[in-house]
Amino acid sequence: MNLLVAVDFTDLTNPLLQLAKSIASLHSGKVYLLHAVEPILLFPLPESFSISTIDFQLVAEAQEKSKKLAEEKLKGLVNYLSPLEVQTIVEVGDPVEVILQKEDMADLVLMGSHKKGLIERVLIGSTAEKVARYSKKPVLILKGKLVESFRKVLIAFDYSSYSEKALEFAVKLLRPMKPEIILLHVKETLEIPLVEHIKSSVSEVYEREKEVYLRNRVESLQAEGITASYKFVETGLYLSVWEAIVNQAKEEDVDLIVLGSKGMSALERVLLGSVSEKVLRRSEIPILIHRETA
Repeated sequence: MNLLVAVDFTDLTNPLLQLAKSIASLHSGKVYLLHAVEPILLFPLPESFSISTIDFQLVAEAQEKSKKLAEEKLKGLVNYLSPLEVQTIVEVGDPVEVILQKEDMADLVLMGSHKKGLIERVLIGSTAEKVARYSKKPVLILKGKLVESFRKVLIAFDYSSYSEKALEFAVKLLRPMKPEIILLHVKETLEIPLVEHIKSSVSEVYEREKEVYLRNRVESLQAEGITASYKFVETGLYLSVWEAIVNQAKEEDVDLIVLGSKGMSALERVLLGSVSEKVLRRSEIPILIHRETA
């Protein structure tokens, strides 16, 4: 399993490298260390201001200097990842665009997420959030807890094809770490305008079928030697699905949250966002988002 590790030389770099080394070593994978150098932008100026060829040359030289400095820093990080096979990549451009352009090189994108203020989260979002939103690859985002391995994992499960695929990928990725796996299903309040006894009957049958299915999934994991269990929680009147996931992750003291995600239209992203994005914004626990692709 090959990893694309996006580093920005902040305090998140060392924890990212530690986790990347652990995962790549367990899967005999190659690590692509990627750094995106932010382009130097020239803003439009009044006609009274002129930009000469020399000015453009200075900008180009400064950009090249930044790129070479990043290349030297990446070379210094390669030694830590020894004896793994490592390739360094430095590109000039928006970090989100650069990561998405290079993601096909790997099976998993690994990156960190910095804390942001409320206004910045609402209006802008983070690089990690944008990559998770548009990436066609699984994205593991390190935040809050700094870990080299995962001992206890919460996998949100809603019986959809994308939660099934997220579970399959997580088991493949994490099996060598031998973690405890908890399958969590969040039951949303069933609001159907039926006669009360019919409504109750439909709900009971539906919930029994779901529990049997989830129990069978857990038993199949246990048959593979994986410590696994399942849990049902209800949203109730004042609790959303994403809040239930975040709360359960804290209550169970897990090291990782795994979420399956389906693609959304641009309008849905603007108006609603997704459960995975809301969990990513609010949780302080590392998150693996697996997006189902066509």
